[in-house]
Amino acid sequence: MKKRIHKLIDRIDNLERVRKLYIFLLIFSIVFLLVILNYSYISTFKDVKVLYAQYTKDRIIDIKKDFLEDSVNNMINNIEQTQAEIMEINRNRINRATKVIGEYYSSKKEDFLEKTIDYFETGTIKEAFDIFILDRSTDKILYQNNIGDIEDIRNIYDYIDDLKKNSITYNEDDYGKYYIFYGVTEDYIKHATTESIKKRIHSDSFENDAYIWINEIVNYDGGENYAIRLIHPNLKDTEGTYLSTNTQDIKGNYPYLTELNGIKGNGEIYFTYFFKKKTCEEVAEKLTYAKLYKKYDWIIAMGVYFDDIQPYIDEISEDGDKAISKMTTLVGILSLGLIFIGILIVLILEHWYYQNSNKELREELNIDELTKAFNRRAATKKLEETFYLFKRYNNIYTVIIFDIDDFKEINDTYGHDVGDSVLRNLVEIINKSTRKTDYLYRWGGEEFLLVCEGLKEENLDSFTDKILKDVENFQYESQGEKYHITISIGASYFNKDDEDFLSVVKRADMALYNSKKEGKNRATLNI
Repeated sequence: MKKRIHKLIDRIDNLERVRKLYIFLLIFSIVFLLVILNYSYISTFKDVKVLYAQYTKDRIIDIKKDFLEDSVNNMINNIEQTQAEIMEINRNRINRATKVIGEYYSSKKEDFLEKTIDYFETGTIKEAFDIFILDRSTDKILYQNNIGDIEDIRNIYDYIDDLKKNSITYNEDDYGKYYIFYGVTEDYIKHATTESIKKRIHSDSFENDAYIWINEIVNYDGGENYAIRLIHPNLKDTEGTYLSTNTQDIKGNYPYLTELNGIKGNGEIYFTYFFKKKTCEEVAEKLTYAKLYKKYDWIIAMGVYFDDIQPYIDEISEDGDKAISKMTTLVGILSLGLIFIGILIVLILEHWYYQNSNKELREELNIDELTKAFNRRAATKKLEETFYLFKRYNNIYTVIIFDIDDFKEINDTYGHDVGDSVLRNLVEIINKSTRKTDYLYRWGGEEFLLVCEGLKEENLDSFTDKILKDVENFQYESQGEKYHITISIGASYFNKDDEDFLSVVKRADMALYNSKKEGKNRATLNI
């Protein structure tokens, strides 16, 4: 199996090397053609271009400044629009929650509190709302979310007043003896806005290595840790780190200090410094426009590199002597257009072919050859992803391990071919018994691992009971003899103290051991 996987990886690597060589040769050919086509044109009008160079450069810089300023202002408009959309969404959530809770109260008061808390526990509402449920008769706090502990019970109502002041939209009401408050704070709107804008900036694409970034000011006096690098598509790995106004570029400039002083003085600034390009390790001089978004203390900035200006100078200078170079220019433009269209078509076809030729190979790396379930390699990757999501968003994930009881007897009695058939049928049964959001992996031998998202602990017994019954009820037949199989199950959930995903796997494995020990054909939960 390992040899097969290594062969697949080698095939993918070989395809990647061939692809890179092909793209390199294509680009080299294009550059070579461009050089030949433009050599005579450039040499003929060299003197004319020199006369127009300075004028053209100044005009291009002005145009780029306008472009930078417009782009930053458009981003600020987008931030404000995103805020408004998020606020409207959450106002609708508040209204919808009010309607749902009212229906709970009017329909059946006995389980009103339980149903209301279950409603608040749903992922989106729990993340967005600050929630507070109080028993008016005893001043006892029955439920709270995203709110710190209240040490002095006498301060409950003062605390509620503070919640109202800090919420951009909220609702409060009495339902019998229950007082319920739920609202959305400015901090959540800022967080949601930040995540939305981060996705946009990371996905935005501009010519010539241009991009937008955002720093958040912590201390307007400057110095160490004066700001946080909030969003930076060129340095994603450093997002969240602190910045210092003492930082210098390769020429000894203090870009962060210059930016901060300009922001404090005028709310915006144009300035230059040296910085690494987005698509390579080259450091070049950069023209930057930065503007303060005071509401969040954000510095929103965008820059372009000066070494990208020269192609524009050449292009505009060529128009300076149209009477002489009209035909040459026309031929050059047509040639360039045809070349670029040809390149575009070739690159699109190449990309399509590469993706489709690699798709089956990459999928095959993650599929168990015998059972067609996902293999252990895919399981490890999935567990890493789910553990990250649990740590970041506190999502609910159940990890279930099960294996076939007395599988050795099946192999010894009927042969390994029958054993392989049992494994394949087991995968089909489990897939039919589980949800589309559940992922099944062959962990090793007759042992399998199931990752379930959103499966609450109170629903686990019915979930595993269904699997046990479906497996036990399936009838096999070999050599004229009919038989059934059973499985033993161990389950666990991620804990806040887990350092990695292996902890939950160990707990689930221990639960599986206990299921075997207690008589097999059963499920055990190990928290």
